[in-house]
Amino acid sequence: MAPLNLNTAQPTDDVTGTDSVRLARTSRLAAPGSRVAYSLGIATVCVLAAFDLVAGKPAPATAETQTASVVVADALGIDGAGIEAPAPEDSELLGQLAASRSERDAEQAAAAAAQAQAEHDAAAAKAAEEARLAAEAAAAAEAAAAAEAAAAAEAAEAAEAAAAASPAPAAAAASVTATVIAKISNSAGALRPVAQAAANAVVSNVPGADSITLGGTRASAADPGGHPSGLAVDYMVGSNAALGDAIVAYHVAHWDELGVDYIIWQQRMLSSPGGSWKQMENRGSATANHMDHPHVNYRG
Repeated sequence: MAPLNLNTAQPTDDVTGTDSVRLARTSRLAAPGSRVAYSLGIATVCVLAAFDLVAGKPAPATAETQTASVVVADALGIDGAGIEAPAPEDSELLGQLAASRSERDAEQAAAAAAQAQAEHDAAAAKAAEEARLAAEAAAAAEAAAAAEAAAAAEAAEAAEAAAAASPAPAAAAASVTATVIAKISNSAGALRPVAQAAANAVVSNVPGADSITLGGTRASAADPGGHPSGLAVDYMVGSNAALGDAIVAYHVAHWDELGVDYIIWQQRMLSSPGGSWKQMENRGSATANHMDHPHVNYRG
């Protein structure tokens, strides 16, 4: 069988060493021109593929496999021309993108921190306002309690003072029967019968009342329904306040029986037996303020 012709040029005796190397390189790069070479290349590729499948990894590249691959590529007319290598990435553009992302992350972090600070400040302000309102409410409550306590103390003092100034209750005589005729100092006529009868009952039933001066009618009195009309009697006890209290208590106990209209004693007035004493204005003297005598007006 004739040897396979791979179209490889054979050197002659006249070729130099340099020419031999060039000729060998040209022979290696030349694509096989026969079908046998093409088939041989395909078979080589298949063998390599089968090896990869069996071994599970690519077969190690050798000079023979690289030469076979070149032969197959030449047989297939693949010379690598027209294939462009991927352009390298622009490092400057990547740097700009990285810087932009970093700047955006920093802005977002700053915004989040500002929001957190604002929320913290708002919470602190709210807490401070609530504390202020609570303190004001507590102060107002304390002031109200103090004012209430002061008012209660003032009322208690007033009640105590009124009780101290009120006539001491005296044992009132149970009878209104008159056994003595009262001597009345009149300057404007006689007393009305109701006033005279009441004076008679007082001097007959209140111990010590028969020894005091009784003032009756006089035109100088300011109340026309009192002394000028003969319906009032002044029981002049002087400094004997206990006797004055006893005369007042007798009139209160027998208010309707004696026909009492009102009583003035120690600058206060009583208009009913179950009523309260009312303070009167200062008239300037002990007698004008009825400090030395109870004044009793009777109903005419």
